[in-house]
Amino acid sequence: MLQGIMIAPPILSALIVVLCVVALCLGAYGMTRRVLGRGADAERRELAGSVIFRVSALHGLVLALVFAQEVVNLRDVSTVSSREAALVGDVFYDLKRYDAAQTLPIRESLALYTRHVLETEWGLLADENQLHDQAWAEWEATYEAILDLTPETLRQESLRAMMLDGIRDVSMLRLEREEAARAGVNPLFLTAAIVGVILTAAAYFTFEPSRLNLLLLTIFSSYTGLIIFFIIAFANPYHAPGKAAPVSFELLYQGEVRELAGGG
Repeated sequence: MLQGIMIAPPILSALIVVLCVVALCLGAYGMTRRVLGRGADAERRELAGSVIFRVSALHGLVLALVFAQEVVNLRDVSTVSSREAALVGDVFYDLKRYDAAQTLPIRESLALYTRHVLETEWGLLADENQLHDQAWAEWEATYEAILDLTPETLRQESLRAMMLDGIRDVSMLRLEREEAARAGVNPLFLTAAIVGVILTAAAYFTFEPSRLNLLLLTIFSSYTGLIIFFIIAFANPYHAPGKAAPVSFELLYQGEVRELAGGG
């Protein structure tokens, strides 16, 4: 359901989430007022105010913690992709230092790997939460080819050891990127967020449904819905609007790398 909402344009998706939360809030307020009665004395309002304060404080804390976690996850994806692109670039140019002519096919595999990540894999992670098989194939071809290299000098031996370490680290970083796409929003958080809205709105039943009170409830629920939308948007760091762009790979995919990959 959440994926379906996020397929729509960001503004429309945000509007849908906000309207749903507003409707839930006003509905909970109206239902509680109907069930528990409309009369309200000072003692009931004092107790309701105390409950509202505590529930809303806990609700706000939950939203803040989850929002902060999703922002950190988004930043982590950017950091991981930057490290991965740096390692790919290091291996690519170390291959050239090793022996430009002999390692040309391996560098072509790395160039194609970079192209697949940019043109296909990023979108696949957004839509299907999985890595691109062809990118894995190019990584495998690169790894096998580096293993088959036979160093003839100490310089080549050192370069081969560093390239093997780098290409193995690329594999680990790829898995971290996939894990970030599959994590999503914890259903328990959504449950806590929805229950928090319902309980906070229900506690207002002692107050008359005046225009001002309804406006205040709408403001509260609208802002809560907007925060929930942002959290859902950041849950998949490869999907708009909360998208981590592969800037480092875009910078890598220039000049010689683009030429070897057959890019235009």
